[in-house]
Amino acid sequence: MGTMTEYRACGLISGTSVDGIDAVVASFGVDESGVRSTRILAGFTAQLPAAVRDLIFELFEDSGAGSLDALALLNMRLGHLFAEAALEAIDRAGLAPSDIAVIGSHGQTIRHVSTLRDCAGERLLSSLQIGEGSVIAQRTGIRTVSDFRVGDIAAGGTGAPMVPFLDRILARSMEKPVVFQNFGGIGNLTCIDNEGNLLAFDTGPANMIADAIAGIATDGRLSYDRDGKIGTTGAVDAKILEKWMDHPFLAMNPPKTAGREEFGSVFMREEVEPALAAGVPVADLLRTAEAFTARATARAWRELLPVRPVTAVITGGGAHNPVIMGDLAAEAAKDGTEVLSGEKVGVSVDLKEAQAFACFGLCTILGLPNTEPGATGARRAVVSGKISLP
Repeated sequence: MGTMTEYRACGLISGTSVDGIDAVVASFGVDESGVRSTRILAGFTAQLPAAVRDLIFELFEDSGAGSLDALALLNMRLGHLFAEAALEAIDRAGLAPSDIAVIGSHGQTIRHVSTLRDCAGERLLSSLQIGEGSVIAQRTGIRTVSDFRVGDIAAGGTGAPMVPFLDRILARSMEKPVVFQNFGGIGNLTCIDNEGNLLAFDTGPANMIADAIAGIATDGRLSYDRDGKIGTTGAVDAKILEKWMDHPFLAMNPPKTAGREEFGSVFMREEVEPALAAGVPVADLLRTAEAFTARATARAWRELLPVRPVTAVITGGGAHNPVIMGDLAAEAAKDGTEVLSGEKVGVSVDLKEAQAFACFGLCTILGLPNTEPGATGARRAVVSGKISLP
């Protein structure tokens, strides 16, 4: 190992649940072989204004006339909000913008086309994230890298998941085989075996369905089932759960990615709303959705991984839900896998993805590949992301 150089970078992301902007300042040790170590210096989640959040959800539905203007304007509006979050995170770390080498911003996904679709005679994949990097660079005075996913897609990949690149770094000191499972709106995993082989893919729904049902249960007062309190008042509807477990996405082989296209409004309209109309109690549906997350995840570990993981490290909002975690631990125990919250092994439950994009941005400006072909099916690793200068 050669000389190690330390860099500080800021990472930003708003996920599929649209809970807010996660902002992190992290340090990275880099030598001639790449990024070797990382630790978070400061981080927080900036809440999105209600009007902005509402507009994002309207764009998810591609809501007719005026949506292109709204998309263009929201791209700029989010750029300002992301910049403010970055400056706040830097201040919380006790640093100045001049101390930060780069900002890596995932932005907000608006559309992810994860299966080949026809476009004027050519079949393509695509992914659209907004939150203008040029605005972030101008507001902060810091080089900003954004629009990461399309680089992998251009190399023949699916553009997601991306976090496995960071998982490989974090796994260096852990017993293997190990699974990193993230529960945001969608669940995604990275599995690393004893030889360092990596496989990553989306496992299906995480909080997305339960979040939507929580909104129904509370007349919009809550956007998620805080601490699983609503779910614990309901009972799993076995018939509905078995029907949901037949969702075609769960049987697909990796690489694969999912989003609101699979488990968002269409799922609500076709699966949840008819059940409510038939008289199924909303608390039962919420409890069933939480069981669905756990069972779909455990099934992915059991059926789609080449090795049985010793440990599963859970991050994302779902790690705070004791109902999901309890169900998952019970399912995984059948296969001898121990389920642990990320905090138990020094991995941030809430800020890991933002940390990852700080890492990706740093790699981009250093000219280092920052994608994992084993996760996306791309032909090769690439240096992804577009640089905006202040």
